[in-house]
This record gives sequence, C-alpha cells and structure tokens, in this order.
Amino acid sequence: MDNFNLLDYQALPKEQKRRFLDNLYQFLLKNNYTAVDYQKLKIQSTAPICPRCESENVIKAGVRDGKQVYKCKDCGRQYRETARTFVYRMRKADKMLEYLKCMLEGKSLRACASEVGISLRTSFNWRHKILAAIKSLQGGISFSGIVEADELLMKYSEKGRKYRSRKEYEKAKKKKHSKVAVLVMTDREGNLLFKHVGRKKVTNSQIREELSHRVTDSNLICVKQKKEFKKAVKGTKSKKVVVNKTQIRRGVYSVQVVDKHINDFKVWLQRFRGVATKYLQSYLMWFVITHKYLTSEIESDIGRLLNLASSDRWAWDEYWRLVNTKYR
Repeated sequence: MDNFNLLDYQALPKEQKRRFLDNLYQFLLKNNYTAVDYQKLKIQSTAPICPRCESENVIKAGVRDGKQVYKCKDCGRQYRETARTFVYRMRKADKMLEYLKCMLEGKSLRACASEVGISLRTSFNWRHKILAAIKSLQGGISFSGIVEADELLMKYSEKGRKYRSRKEYEKAKKKKHSKVAVLVMTDREGNLLFKHVGRKKVTNSQIREELSHRVTDSNLICVKQKKEFKKAVKGTKSKKVVVNKTQIRRGVYSVQVVDKHINDFKVWLQRFRGVATKYLQSYLMWFVITHKYLTSEIESDIGRLLNLASSDRWAWDEYWRLVNTKYR
C-alpha cells in the first residue's frame, strides 16, 4: 500500500479502525490492492522478527519484486516481509479477495474454485491457510460474569485421506475410533470457546487448565451434573453452580446458552458434509469468529476476516503442520 499512509492508519481511534475494516474490501478494490498488500501493512505495524531465530535484531536489506527484504543480524537470514504469514508463497494473490467473499458466502471448495478461477487444490490450500491464521485467536479468549461449560462429542473422521493400497483402505475402515472430545465454554457477553481436547471425553484436568487462565475468582461457573465437570469446578476459587433440572426450569442458573451454541455449531457444520478430525480445531475457530467478530454483511466481513488472518505472522507454520499430519 505505497500510497496509503501507515501512520494515519495506526493513529485511528478504535471505532474508526472498525469502520475502516468494514469498508476495507471496497478500498482495496478501488486502489487495486491485494491481500498481500494488506498483509504488508499489518507486518509494518509490528516490529520485524526473524522467521528462523525469532530475533528482533533485524535491518532492512532492500526491495525485491516490490516486497521489502529484511536481514537478521544474529543468524544472517534474509527474508521478505510476508514470510510465514498466510500469504507466504501465494500465487494469484489478486484473486484472494474474491475467494474470501465466496468463502464467507458459504460456498463449497469446488464452487469457490470455479467462481474465482483457481484449481480445486488451490481452493483447499487457501481455505486452510486462512483457517490456520485465525486459530491463533483462541489464546486470547477470556470470560466475564456467568460462565457456562459443557462438552461436545463428535465422530472421528479421516475425510479426504488418500490410501496407498486397497489393503491399507480396508485396514483403516475396520479400525474403531473413540469419539472426539470438544470443550465448550461461553459467558453471557458473547465470548465463546470451542476447543478440541482429545479423544473419548473431556477430563477434569483439561477443564481446570482452561479455567485457570480464562476465568477469575469473580466469575460464576455453571456446569451440568457430569462427573468430570463437577470435579473440575470443585477445586476452583470461583463461585460455582452444578445445574440441576429444577434450576433450569426456574431460570436462576442454567447451561442453556452453551447448549444453544453447541446446537448452532452442529447445524453450521452440516454445510461441510464432514470435517477431517485433524482440521477440526480450524473449523471450530471459524465458527467462533463467525459468532464473535463477523456481522453477516459479506463485504464488511471480507475486511474483518482479512484483518484477522493477517494478524498471525506465523500462520504458514500451522498450515504446514496440519497438511503434513499423517494418519496412522
């Protein structure tokens, strides 16, 4: 964004930045900017960090193909400003904005590919680069007031797995898998957490771990009469209520909000006709940001989603880890 004043953007008050993001899609189109241009703007808003050793002892080392090059004075690595972000090594970057639009409209991978003019494989890769970038937002989720917690158990899936032989296929189909456990937490202020925590069931240690850094002593925690949840909240200093049917009917304390989020997620997930378990957390976080950060106004949401994806400077690492995760 050579003609866009970075200082002007950084100096905008919070509400004006929000309005800027709501109009970002049209701003980028009008000025022939791409998602890569916006990623460069986000990178320039923070201190440069070496992608190899994560040192901040970095200097500018010229411009190549219109992209700023940096050099780490500690390890000698030279890298471009978008290294390891979700647009790293991206070709056809001028098509990414339209891809975000199709993605937010709920179109399938194949439909996105056809409309944007990219291959199905590229459509798959772009979706998972975007989702890998927004996964980092999970760490900043915290709760206030009344907090409700429950679990969601889902079927294990290896959707999209490619088999080397018929024998491997038959062996995989015979293998029985336990359920996949997802911890769900929410408050009455719109904060929401869906976290894939493993197999079988959510354990009390996993619940305690999340409570330890997401709630304070001033919170009130509501859980159902489930053994692991009762054990988990028993050791917390926060106020807690183990909800029974009488309390639900009276409406004093309940887990109705968390139940609604779980039911909404099940309906939302149906559009994908199944999700491979190794990508489950990516889709869980997609649902969370749809609920918390997006507006259902497509053009506004393009800017918001692009801004969220551009905030993670290590998104490529998570994407690469996921696509290379092998099934056993």
